Amino acid sequence: MRKILLGLAASLLISSSAFAGGFGVGVSGSLFNIDADVTETTTAGTVAGGSANTNKGSVSHDGVIIGSLFAEYTFDAYPVTIGFDYTPGEADVSKNFQSRTETPASGQNAASSTTYKANASIENLMALYAEIPVYNNVYIKGGMTQVDVNTDDSGVAAYGNATDEQGYIYGIGITSGRDSGLNYKFAYEVIDFDTINVKSSSGNNVAGDIDTAGVRVSVVYNF
Repeated sequence: MRKILLGLAASLLISSSAFAGGFGVGVSGSLFNIDADVTETTTAGTVAGGSANTNKGSVSHDGVIIGSLFAEYTFDAYPVTIGFDYTPGEADVSKNFQSRTETPASGQNAASSTTYKANASIENLMALYAEIPVYNNVYIKGGMTQVDVNTDDSGVAAYGNATDEQGYIYGIGITSGRDSGLNYKFAYEVIDFDTINVKSSSGNNVAGDIDTAGVRVSVVYNF
């Protein structure tokens, strides 16, 4: 799917050269919050007593700061902008490791305490988007995203990572202009990822519903 997204971005930007308009390249800085609702479902035989169970929790990471690079094309006749954005860094889904200690009353591990710790991070965020003007320099934004999710856990059978997970981006912003030269944008944006599932080597499953919301400041040079 990553190749499809990259190929689609390239084809849109290249084919747009057949129409009147101009290219732009820029950098962005974002301040946003991450929220996730997580459900872990264990299989029989992988927990104390040999019974399956379900654990649920919500985590967050507020005040995440991260940067990105983007390239875009704006049409002249009606100044719709299409673009591709790449965020090279990563961010933890939870600000702190989530942990719990269990001491089974019976079963194979009776009276033996185990501390379970886990966290996850998102990285390689890519977005293919369109910005549509609605009033003067105000625009709305929409598009699709792709991200990798890496897990970090201890005390349990290792969970795998998830790659090329899909989602949607939408928001509203204002731009200083679209003429040639240096311009800026200020926007509020939300990313709603599809439910992400990762499995452990013992067959346990963790399903996460991850969302982000925050502000983005961009500097773009239009040609």
